[in-house]
Amino acid sequence: MNELKISEEDRSINGPMEQMVTTYDAYMRKMTFGREQVLRQRTVDLALIKPGDSVLEVGCGTGSLTLAAKRQAGPTSNVVGIDVIPGMVEYSQRKAEQAREEITFQQGSINDIPYADNTFDAVMGSFMIFHMSEETRRKGIAEIYRVLKPQGRLLIVDLAMPVQPLQQAIAKRIIFRGGLEHNLQELLPIMDAAGFSDIELAPVKFSIVGLSILAFVRGSARKQ
Repeated sequence: MNELKISEEDRSINGPMEQMVTTYDAYMRKMTFGREQVLRQRTVDLALIKPGDSVLEVGCGTGSLTLAAKRQAGPTSNVVGIDVIPGMVEYSQRKAEQAREEITFQQGSINDIPYADNTFDAVMGSFMIFHMSEETRRKGIAEIYRVLKPQGRLLIVDLAMPVQPLQQAIAKRIIFRGGLEHNLQELLPIMDAAGFSDIELAPVKFSIVGLSILAFVRGSARKQ
């Protein structure tokens, strides 16, 4: 594999996120009111993962979604998680070993994915793409396109403002006061320019305190 390339932007994320390694799972359980595994399974379903698929999660964090993908793809699959934060990679590997699942976790950046062209059937990323600059998002989505097989699928899930007006008003008051919501619409031209087709943007069928505050973007790699 190529020598690991970590950008200054990646390094700026490392410090704060390293401190969350052992608390992140508890944070997610709290944020989802104990329904994190339901959300992870919903995400895997949206990625259209099938038995035997090769799957990559970028920005895998503590590996919960990667584990859900492995269980969906089955024992013959190749499932990989990468993260720029060494502590997250080590924690994820221990979690996979405890679950007796064969998953590869390694330090890596979305800017320089350490895998060959046309390796994966699906690539997933959740709650990570908007931690990056627009330039990094463009480079990262182009890298994802490179490592996807022809017609391979990219799925991105993140926080988003609800569509329904009453839910918007409530969400602005109690959840998005700090501007946490993201405009996934911004990703559509980036994905199109990278070579994706059949791009869709829609809410995730998962509510938090009765609010639909998650959305996904999905597309297929348009290549021969």
